[in-house]
Amino acid sequence: MHRCLNIVEVLRAIFREVHHQSRGSATLARLARTCRAFNGVALDVLWATLDSFVYLIQCLPRDLWKIEPADRKLTFQRPMSLRDWEIFFRYSSRIRNLFQSVGPEILTQCSSLGDDVIFALSNPPTYGPLIPYLRKLYWDKPNRKYASLLRLLLTPSLVTLSLSFCTLRSPEVSILTSIGTVCPSLKTLCITSHRSYANILDAKGEKILSEALLYLHSLESLSCPALDEAAIVHLSHLPFLADLSMELQLDFQLEKVWPYIAPPAFASISSLMLHANALSMLTSLLEPMRFKPTTVAFVVASTPTPDALRLFFLALASACGSERLSRVSLTTCSERQRGAPPQQVTLSTFQSLLAFPNIHAFEFDVPCDVALDDNAITMLTKHWSGLAILSINAKSGWGITSRVTHQGLMTLLSRCPALTEFALAIDFSDIDGPHVEMPESRPGEGVANTKCLIANFVTSAIMFPITIAAFLSDVCPEVEAVKSEWHHGILWTEVDLDEVDTYRERWEEVENLLPAFSAVRKQCMEWAQKKAKEESAVPA
Repeated sequence: MHRCLNIVEVLRAIFREVHHQSRGSATLARLARTCRAFNGVALDVLWATLDSFVYLIQCLPRDLWKIEPADRKLTFQRPMSLRDWEIFFRYSSRIRNLFQSVGPEILTQCSSLGDDVIFALSNPPTYGPLIPYLRKLYWDKPNRKYASLLRLLLTPSLVTLSLSFCTLRSPEVSILTSIGTVCPSLKTLCITSHRSYANILDAKGEKILSEALLYLHSLESLSCPALDEAAIVHLSHLPFLADLSMELQLDFQLEKVWPYIAPPAFASISSLMLHANALSMLTSLLEPMRFKPTTVAFVVASTPTPDALRLFFLALASACGSERLSRVSLTTCSERQRGAPPQQVTLSTFQSLLAFPNIHAFEFDVPCDVALDDNAITMLTKHWSGLAILSINAKSGWGITSRVTHQGLMTLLSRCPALTEFALAIDFSDIDGPHVEMPESRPGEGVANTKCLIANFVTSAIMFPITIAAFLSDVCPEVEAVKSEWHHGILWTEVDLDEVDTYRERWEEVENLLPAFSAVRKQCMEWAQKKAKEESAVPA
């Protein structure tokens, strides 16, 4: 054997490459079984990343555990012996990354752990953690049943902790108290749920989490429910915090944090996402701040007025450095209320954002009427020529007939060549007819954006799908998905509810027609180019 293969780092690098291949795991397992010189390093690489904690249990003697066929619960058939624990730690000491507690069920054939298994593993013969050198933990069952097990997986070496699909209540929420002291090197903490943040932690849990964060000084990324004022002040001065996503409490007292969030607070923030009940709270929070993020996203529970929106964007423009900001998102959780007084947003509502020249993604979704026109689109494209994503009221709808015509759409597609996705309502009335006068070969008048893949026309009303499909096949020939937001949940002031299904079906027809239209147009253009090339080659 070559001397280089006696160097552990060389072997580990080779085995990692092998592990990334299609049958790499099986190859490493054979190496571990057949070659004593390779055994240790092969097992280290093979067990470094574990997709499920269940695999660690299933490496124990087969007479110890079983999976109940009825409910797919893994249980023990006898008590764990010292020999079992030796085997357990032989493998667990090699694990660096753990991605799930029980799943994926299709591979483990197990959907849950029995109480006896959790009790046994929660009482090891040593006082140390179950996986002593764990660095990344993604845990999807941090509820009362699994709480004791989770506690023994927290280690001083942990740098990433993600708790998902969870609802933490007493007493299991007490686990959070140990994060600050047990995991002092933690860099990434993510507590998420498909539901709202309010369903993850109650007020007591938020207090416990806020206190635990005061002991973490190396955080680089944090995503969590609401924190108290002291925790936010602590976060504002962390030197490496680059990614922050959190909610502001309903009783959040701004006056307690204002003196501490002026520059250089949040100096390293690159991505900021905040949830709040009212937009005015976010506006007040941003006013004293000066930072340079690349991405900002805000979610509010209540519907803001156009004046509140304008003041918010003014505060945002003042707080953020113009040279770095590239993604801006503002959405609401509220819906349009029938009978509510109409509120309109215009270009002036977010005109202050035009000072940011490097915006390539802008999302705005607020249940207000949208009164943009072709001139507004021209102004946007003049300042944001690098746009890749533009979405305006994709879910809330525009409320009134759009003033943006097909000419405005062509302006957007031509002046933003990097555009890959847009959501806009368009008034196609000028070309939406069976015998509309348009250039037969190029209805888009030569405009063609080949980068655009997703086109959402929100609440655009059309009459003739064939005409619209023919137009779109020219101006955005590579589009893969055509969407609309016509559904009965949307409130539309100028359309009867019985017309909603009709418009949705027409847009579905456009999506079905577009691939064929685009293919035919592409063939025709290739044929025309070939013919022109042949004619130019003929001597005069």
